[in-house]
Amino acid sequence: MANLIRRMFYFCLLVGAVGATSSVFALPTNVNVTPPDGARFFVGQRCDLRVEGKGAGPFSATLKIDGVSQTFTSGVQNSTVTDGISSAGFGGFNLRGYSNNDPGVHTIAATFTDASGTVSVSTKFKIVDLSDGFDDDRGDGGDHKRVRNIIIMLGDGMGVAHRTAARLVKFGLTAGNPNGFLAMDQFPGTGMITTHSLNSIITDSAPGMSCYTTGNHAKNGQEGVYPANMIDPFFFPRVEYLSEYLHRTLGKSLGLVTTADVEDATPAANAIHAGDRNRGTGICDQYLDESDSANSRKFGSGLTVLMGGGRRWFLPTGQFGSSRSTSTDYAALPADLVAAWRLPAGSVGGVDPNRNLLQDFKNAGFAYVDTATTMNSIGTPDKLLGLFGFGNMNVALDKLAKRRNTLLPGASSFAVDDYHAPDQPMLEEMTDVALRVLNKNQKGFVLMVEGAHIDKQSHLMDADRVIDETIEFDNAVGAARRFADKAGDTLVIVVSDHECSGFSLIGALTGGLDNLKNLAPDNATLDPNVQPGRQTVVGANDAAGFPTYTIAADGYPQTFDINGKILIGYGANADRYEGWLSKPLPVRDSLLPADIKTELTNKGYPGEPVERSENQFGYFIRGQAVGKGQAVHTASDIPISAYSSNSRAFQVFFGVQQNTDVFFKLMQLTANREQSDRDR
Repeated sequence: MANLIRRMFYFCLLVGAVGATSSVFALPTNVNVTPPDGARFFVGQRCDLRVEGKGAGPFSATLKIDGVSQTFTSGVQNSTVTDGISSAGFGGFNLRGYSNNDPGVHTIAATFTDASGTVSVSTKFKIVDLSDGFDDDRGDGGDHKRVRNIIIMLGDGMGVAHRTAARLVKFGLTAGNPNGFLAMDQFPGTGMITTHSLNSIITDSAPGMSCYTTGNHAKNGQEGVYPANMIDPFFFPRVEYLSEYLHRTLGKSLGLVTTADVEDATPAANAIHAGDRNRGTGICDQYLDESDSANSRKFGSGLTVLMGGGRRWFLPTGQFGSSRSTSTDYAALPADLVAAWRLPAGSVGGVDPNRNLLQDFKNAGFAYVDTATTMNSIGTPDKLLGLFGFGNMNVALDKLAKRRNTLLPGASSFAVDDYHAPDQPMLEEMTDVALRVLNKNQKGFVLMVEGAHIDKQSHLMDADRVIDETIEFDNAVGAARRFADKAGDTLVIVVSDHECSGFSLIGALTGGLDNLKNLAPDNATLDPNVQPGRQTVVGANDAAGFPTYTIAADGYPQTFDINGKILIGYGANADRYEGWLSKPLPVRDSLLPADIKTELTNKGYPGEPVERSENQFGYFIRGQAVGKGQAVHTASDIPISAYSSNSRAFQVFFGVQQNTDVFFKLMQLTANREQSDRDR
């Protein structure tokens, strides 16, 4: 009898468990609320809240913040269409343009219901105020907080080794002592930054930059938004940028300077809200449409300066060099998004590949320059657009070859000519002009300057072009510091979004340059027991010595191919042939219009590192598991250096910190200055 009762008891438990499991599987799935748990916002910073889930309609949802019910701005309850922009099988409900002025931790409680039942979710977010995280007991009367202008110098992909290599090449060593230091080396505030994204230990440039400008982690490939299941990536839930907040509340301007195509992730992650970083047509449209060119201070980024490559997105489709297309554009933005973010009628978007965006920028008051010559003669307009290439600008090594009128060894033409951009400015020249324009705004500005090809050439494992790029970037850092010293009340930070390629100084060339050039090809040596001749010339430890480069009058190495040249390895490399000599041609830029790509291919520009001429004389190095195309980003922490004129604001960047911490420090430093002015 006891055994019978026991069997019946276990049978009832089994039936109950099966029933519970069936019930759970029947409920809606992928139920999510944004912002994600642990998000932080500066007091008054805007964001979009969204509750979504997948299941069988009709759908409905509720949303409470700290127990108080909230009203969605879009999403029809008990319907299958909900907000009309959710992906197939999903229902979505949105509260656009939310902000909170109460410092501290707040709780979001939401429910999502479909035909099978209801799922509840809960997250927390924090509102950070002016003093949160600051130690005012510094003995400087709070002077460290007095900032009017912010300059973010972003060396894309730049890690510690990139900086070290540039210093060694530019200045050299004597008896172990550096003969000089980079401009960024001389900044008094130094710390380390974590680089992770919302969904990975390894970030790409979109969340890598937007963490500094929103205070929130983003998903790889996304900028200024939270992930969502929606039919258009431009409809995703937004989070307000540093530039938008400071333009709206304090009237500051935004400047973006880059050596990349301006649609690229780093510049875009200062002003563009998109769930797909590759939508160039819509991204460049949004630069203008949400710039607040009339300076209403009701919306937008306050974009005043935009300089880099990317002319292809500004030309109507069908015109030579244009890349505009319907597939990279966006339709009219949702009505509740437009209303909540106070966008005017002309900013709602629309699929318009025939748009002449260049002319529209001019009509909005932007002076336009397309060469170094026109930029240097433009004077100081109120607003400035500079587009110096159809895709990415060329790297410093190739720009300098044209300026010196000296072909690189092995090259038969200048790369800048082949790219249809023979007269491109250097990054420090662009920075000087941008600062001159932005400084006309007495309320201050935010400027982001990107040395983009430190990353791009690290991907391509082209050490000489990487090092020249880092020197060019550091020259721009020097320009920023000179401005800060003259203008006062300016904070300059030097940072990266991530490290790229596992860039490493492994030694120096031994045996001499002529010996290297005369070595027999090693391209077929694949046996690990047979050491290729070009591997034997890597001098490590004592053999590395102190390489000495001749620096030309323009401040860059006369050549990288010297006896004892620094040799670079890559911890995150792809397949390549390595010969240690300078590459005569850069790898063909992927961010170019198709017609120019075809021209470059016909002229012999390689499409991947393994296609370079070294495959005829170098030795083969197998890359990591991700494939043969490019070296990849790493999860390494990166350095941050800070300098502030007339203040000690640089002190807040000491130590190890999260990438998102930088945003709140910038906001606290800037907002407090204006608050102090109002309190006087």
